[in-house]
This record gives sequence, C-alpha cells and structure tokens, in this order.
Amino acid sequence: MKKRAPLILAVIIALPLLLLVWFGVRFQLDQQQVAAHQLSNLVTSRLQSIDRQFQEHFFLLQQRFILQAQALQEETQGQYNVESVRRFIGQSAVVKQIFVLSKAGERRFPPQDQALNQHEQDFVVLTRNLLSTPERFTVPTMDPITPSSVTSQRFSKTNSDELRSARLSESVSSKARYSADASVLALPELAQERAVERPHGWIAWYAEAGLQQIFWLQDSGGNTVGFALNSPRLLSDLINLLPSSSATEADIVTEQEAGIEMRLTNDRGELAYSWGSDSSESVAGAGNKPLQTLSLGHPLASWHLDYYAAAQPAVITGWLGLFALLLLLAVGLSTLAYWLYREHSQELKVAEQRVNFVNQVSHELKTPLTNVRLYTEMLEQELAEDEVVAQRYLGVIGSEAGRLSRLIENVLSFSRSKREGVSIRYQQGIVDQCVAQVVELFTPVLSTRNLTVRFSGDANHVCYFDGEALEQVLNNLLSNCEKYAGDGQFVDIRSWQKEISGILYSYIRVRDFGPGVSANEPEKLFEPFCRGSNKLTDGVSGTGIGLGLARDLARAHQGDLIIEQQPADEAVSGASFLLSLVTPVTVPTMMNDKPDD
Repeated sequence: MKKRAPLILAVIIALPLLLLVWFGVRFQLDQQQVAAHQLSNLVTSRLQSIDRQFQEHFFLLQQRFILQAQALQEETQGQYNVESVRRFIGQSAVVKQIFVLSKAGERRFPPQDQALNQHEQDFVVLTRNLLSTPERFTVPTMDPITPSSVTSQRFSKTNSDELRSARLSESVSSKARYSADASVLALPELAQERAVERPHGWIAWYAEAGLQQIFWLQDSGGNTVGFALNSPRLLSDLINLLPSSSATEADIVTEQEAGIEMRLTNDRGELAYSWGSDSSESVAGAGNKPLQTLSLGHPLASWHLDYYAAAQPAVITGWLGLFALLLLLAVGLSTLAYWLYREHSQELKVAEQRVNFVNQVSHELKTPLTNVRLYTEMLEQELAEDEVVAQRYLGVIGSEAGRLSRLIENVLSFSRSKREGVSIRYQQGIVDQCVAQVVELFTPVLSTRNLTVRFSGDANHVCYFDGEALEQVLNNLLSNCEKYAGDGQFVDIRSWQKEISGILYSYIRVRDFGPGVSANEPEKLFEPFCRGSNKLTDGVSGTGIGLGLARDLARAHQGDLIIEQQPADEAVSGASFLLSLVTPVTVPTMMNDKPDD
C-alpha cells in the first residue's frame, strides 16, 4: 500500500482535473452547439414564416377561384359558353388560362368545335398530356398535404408524369394576408359561406421551361374547372409578400450590417429575388453555401428559400480564468488527497493492528475456552436436580462460554477468509434440522433477554449444503437479535425451499421486532468493523464482522444475505434478514472463494 501511495495520490489529483478539463471543453462545445442550434431554429422559423405567407396567398387565390367558378357556372347555367369564359379570362390578371373538362373527361374549354385564339392554342399544346388524363384531377384521401408534410413533397422535371393533385392546409384560412392583386383581398364572410365545398386541389407542372400552377375544382354538375396561374403575376405577388416589402428601413439596414442575405430561388435554380445584404457586397458569392435552405410547400414545389450569413470569427475567451481555476483546484485537490490518504492509512494501520491482535488472542483463548465449556457440561451432569441455583450459574457460564466461542470463531473465520477465501464443504442433510439445532442452542440465551423464538420450517427436503457455514450465519443473525432487539419480545424464523431452473434453493428469513435498521445503513452493516448507529450500539459489545462474514458465507454458497425493507405502514418495523442458499439434491462441485489480491 505504501509503495502505491504516490501513484494513488497522482490519480486522485489528475483524474478530477482531467474530468474538469474535459467537462470544460465539452461545455464550451455544447455552448457553441446550443448557439448554432438556436440560430438554426430562428432561421428556420423565419423561413417557415415566409412559406406560410405564400401558403396563405395560395389559399386566398383558392377561395376566390371557388367563388368565381360558382359564379361562372351560374352565369352560363353550367354550359361554360366560350364568350363568357373568354370574358372572364380577359378581366383577370391572375389567371393565364382556364380549362373545363366534362364529367366524362372531354374538353369543353378551350372548345374543340370552334376556332381557338393564339393563347388558347398555345395552352392546348402545353397541357395536351395533362388534360388527356382526367384522373389526375382527384385528391387522394390517404395522402393529403398537411402543414407538416408540405416541405416533404418533391416534384421534379424527370418525374413530371407522376404529378398528383393535393390540397392546401385549411389551417391557413384564419391567417390569410393581403396580396398585391386587389382581386385577392380577403373575401367577405357571406361570400365565403356561400361557397360550396367541392373536390378541388392544386397541381404543379412543368411547361415553358418553368413551374406552372393550376387550381382545379369540380362544380355541381361534375365538370372539372381549372385555373392556370399567370406565372409573372404570381411571382410579382409573392415578391410583394417578402419581408423587404413590409419591413422597416431600420430592419433592412440591420440585416445588411449583419451580413445576412435571403434568396428566393425558382425550380431552375435561378435567383427570383434576394433581400437583406447590400447587392454590391453579397454574402452569397461563388462557393458560399447557405446557412439554411427551406423547400417551399406545394404548389411551389421545387422552389426554395436560402439563408446566407457572413462567417463570424471564432472568439476564444476565458482561458486565463479557466487556467487559474484549474490551478486552484489542483492545489486544493492535492491537499485534500494527501489528507485523505494519510487518514485512510492510519485507519488501515489501526484496523490491521486490531485484527492481528484479536486474531492472536483468539488463538490463545480457543483452547482454554473449550476446556471451560467441557468441564461446565461435565459439572452440570454431576449436579443433583434439586441444586437449582448451581444449575442456573452453570447455565450462565455455559451461555457466556458459547458466546465467546462464537466470537472467537467469527474472528478466526474472518482472518482466514482474508488469507485463503471462504471455503464451502457440502454435506447431505436437512436445512430445517440445522436451523432447529441453532434455535435450540440460542433459546436459553434469548430467554434471558425475554425473547421468544417462533420457528416455522418448510425446508425439509434432503439436499446438500454446508451445515457448519449455515450454523455460523444463523449464529451471527441471532446474536444480533440478542444484542439489539431485546425490546421486541419475539424473533421469527421462517424457512422454505423453491426449485428454479432445476436447482433447489433454500430460503431462511430471520426477523426481529426491535428498532430496525435505518434506510441509509443496510449496505454499510456488511462492511468489516462497521456497526449500526450510536443509538443502537450504546452499551452493546461487538466486533462488527459478523454480518459481513455471514454474507460472505452465503455468497460462497452461491446465494446471498440481504436486509429487507419493511413496509412503511407496519406499526413495528424491526430488522428482517433474508438468507438464500443453493442446496442441490445431488452432490455439487466444490466451490471456494479466493481472497482478492
């Protein structure tokens, strides 16, 4: 121990310091990650708010188209004559073109039996594949587009044949905002109440080297009416919704000074609009990656928002204070470690001296004590039955001699276990018979403390166990009852056996009704030379090795000895020890516990 003292002292000092350094570095890194995460959340929230504004704009368009389609149906009595539809298209700056498909999927507008104008001809050419598959103008009930899944929808030019209709989220209805198009102002509540909910949806499709949007709905006659948006006008309306159009000049200047730039990029990867940083000093130059990218929801499909920020120089502060703190801790830990080591060494030295002394004395006392017990038993046999006083005195001598014998046996067993380990010698027998013998031996001793043993035995199978080890465990448990539970009146002992996975286990519970054991003491009581609280040990003699030795014997027996916690609602707590042993019915392999190095 003394040779390892410098190494132990160095570990005591170095390990906490290394842990503190590690925690300090981790704390700094965690702080940076937290800051980065907070910035990412803020940026994501800001980009998502823009996306929500776009969704609200499409919702207003949708509401307007529903009402206008209803009005157009009523005006044309469901016939959608060419003049009325063309007049409607000419009056709307938002709508590029309209198409009408009959319930059977035939095109009613642009008409097939009349001459088409140039715009209608171009539209028919562009939408030939789209209008030839009317089943696309249905909304899957099992796959709606909700706010949580808007950004997860992906549309690409290579998969244009797989385009599906999808509805907008109805949650944006209460947050609809102003659009630059005066016809897309918030609709009167009465007009909205008149709008009949019909199957409807949005389709994003590619034509003219760009992403196009179509809103469609089915009227009461089963016709499908579609509104193709005017892409330049849509882009203009979306740009008017961006922060720079409504932000104060101070906000714009702050973003420029902070080196922040946000960009709206279309499906071709082209810049549609940017705001924030001064264009002459754009932070989104060649090779710069955006800090955050958000794909817009349907029907903008593959459009996305990019958030750029100028790189901030890394600032490292507080290292001098950290070094001073670590130095101070090193000095304090060194002093504390040395003091603890010195105290521990003294404790070990005193304990070693105590064990050696008691061990030597025990060896010296064992032989004369055996003679005392032998001659006491012989003298008891020689006395007449009417010599009650002499019998009582001899009983006391025999009882105290037995107590001293058990104490000496504990000391010798403890010393032997530290040198050689705990040895178990299995012999055939019955557990209840062994318990009964110990109870009979302790009955006179416990009677002097007004304690009555109540034994309930149900471990009567013939099995293999170490009878001497079991006796020593029970001796130590009953000795504790004698010392600490004198006010409890009873000591309950119950035994039973249980077969688990083909192996017979024997259990013995020893419970007293004394003051019990506090919640923070159960494990400490099994440590060498450790005893209970001062309240329990005042005026009680003992070495503090009995319970530890008993548990070592139980574990060497492939079992255990534990202290059971008593229910809080019981009037009398007491202490309850549960002993478990492996007691096979066939001859077991000899098992020994070797001492630790």
